[in-house]
Amino acid sequence: MIDPNRFAPWVSEEAQALFRAEAEAPAAPEGDIAALRTHYDAFNQRHLAAARDAYPVDIASDAIAGVRVDIVTPPGADTGGRTLLCLHGGAFMWGRGAGALLEAVPVAATSGIRVIAVEYALAPEQVFPAAVEDVLAVYRALLADQPAGSTGIYGCSAGGILTAQATARMIADGLPLPGAIAMLCGTGLEMQGDSAASTAAFNGQPETAEPLGLAGLPYFTGADPRDPLVFPGEHPEMLAQFPPSLLVTGTRDFAASSVAVMHRRLLAAGAEASLIHFDGMWHAHHMATTLPESRETFAAMARFFDTHLT
Repeated sequence: MIDPNRFAPWVSEEAQALFRAEAEAPAAPEGDIAALRTHYDAFNQRHLAAARDAYPVDIASDAIAGVRVDIVTPPGADTGGRTLLCLHGGAFMWGRGAGALLEAVPVAATSGIRVIAVEYALAPEQVFPAAVEDVLAVYRALLADQPAGSTGIYGCSAGGILTAQATARMIADGLPLPGAIAMLCGTGLEMQGDSAASTAAFNGQPETAEPLGLAGLPYFTGADPRDPLVFPGEHPEMLAQFPPSLLVTGTRDFAASSVAVMHRRLLAAGAEASLIHFDGMWHAHHMATTLPESRETFAAMARFFDTHLT
């Protein structure tokens, strides 16, 4: 029998305490997209307030190629002409505003690199490939001002999936590729495997008859899962062309299996890839931006992009 409150001694006390506290929080509502967006926005707002206290940055709202963005810049930092595109999570249905900033603020502050958080198209109002189109519109606009190699892309959960899809689309369209990408708790594969089937028990949640399936999300309505632009991780010839990739997950992340398999497939295809797998950490643990494990995540991302961006 799994005790979800039992952690190894190397899991920080802060992470253990937060895990137990979040287990007591109200569950997300079901079925109503407006209620879901309100629920997760409250979560993101709460964590963003802590992030703003811990990570000083300047934030400006703007639009690039008709897509709304938030530009997050470390105050007084010399960004060296480098830019990161941040693609927020949220099941392709929520995460704009506070959610996008929550994922951008600590990375900008830690890396010293300008981060542009892209507020891409969401379902159910729009479906695949609308989000990819928004990301590519912003990326193409950036190419007019700086080399592709000075740009990186990263995202968590849905944002990690979208990072893989946008990269595949760039390859298909013959665009110059970013200098590096990072996919956290989501990537270019369906979320299957042992982690999808078992992490409910590790997280103290009731087991479901069917593991989470991305293809069933509203965003993928009408999309063909065999399409390399939908799940590029199933296509070695596509992965062989991926830029240097960083993948991050945790043992309590339902996406852990897909992230680990994507890492192996990138290596098998001859691409450069590295994986950080946190013991005891759950899906998108770094949304709690001040945890020691979260700071470790941001530091690893900073080193990775500093190494690979021109």
